[in-house]
Amino acid sequence: MRKPPADPPEVLSARLYELHQATGRDQEYLERWPGDAALSGVLQFAQEHAAALKGSAFQAAAILRIQLAEWLRLSADPFQLAAIDDARADGVSWEEIALKLGYLSAAGKPNLGSAKNLRDRLYVVVNGRPGDRRQPQVARLIDKRAAEERLARARFIEAGEARYREVDAAARALLEQYEAGQILVNPDDDGYWWEALADAVAKCETATERATLSVYLRGVLRETYAYAVARKRPASTERARPALKVATGLADFKVPDAYFKVEGHRRN
Repeated sequence: MRKPPADPPEVLSARLYELHQATGRDQEYLERWPGDAALSGVLQFAQEHAAALKGSAFQAAAILRIQLAEWLRLSADPFQLAAIDDARADGVSWEEIALKLGYLSAAGKPNLGSAKNLRDRLYVVVNGRPGDRRQPQVARLIDKRAAEERLARARFIEAGEARYREVDAAARALLEQYEAGQILVNPDDDGYWWEALADAVAKCETATERATLSVYLRGVLRETYAYAVARKRPASTERARPALKVATGLADFKVPDAYFKVEGHRRN
């Protein structure tokens, strides 16, 4: 599967406009520029007025039009896939779809295989990953991969639910020690992971949110440990050590004991 252009269509369209604007000629036609977000309108307008550019500007504009056309093609794929799936779900035959798309055999009969292959290729483009080949057989690989991801996600949630009470208690204890200044904290850090952990503890209403709590717990431990290593200091005071050790064990976060030894420092 081809990757989309590196720049978004709005940026490409703006560059195309600037090329026309920079010609220094009478630019009254630019007053009718359709707007950077209207891809099909920009492409049609730029093609109609392509002759206004010369030399390197003409070449650069042509490249920009190629990239914009690629974005237009990619933007249409999800709509065509959804339309085909809607038609099939409502009982429209592959034969009729092939006929409407003009997929005909040498004998003039609807080519069902071509219509099905189109749907599979669209499925790959819309649901695949960069590097996936745009071929019908890859659609089955994507379905298999999606099923494996759903299974892994279900197992993750199931495991998170099973130990939620323990993780929640550990997170609350760790937050209490953090607020008391007993955890080593980088003064230059914005506190993102601590704030995220506090928010997660307060809003664990769904199974997914409860399972994800351990992710934020690991984030806090990772930041704390990294700063402890950088400073060559223990990660907490004696008071906070039990909470930090429990959280480390629950999060399966392996840290040398040396970074959790007793030291009577305050947060700095």
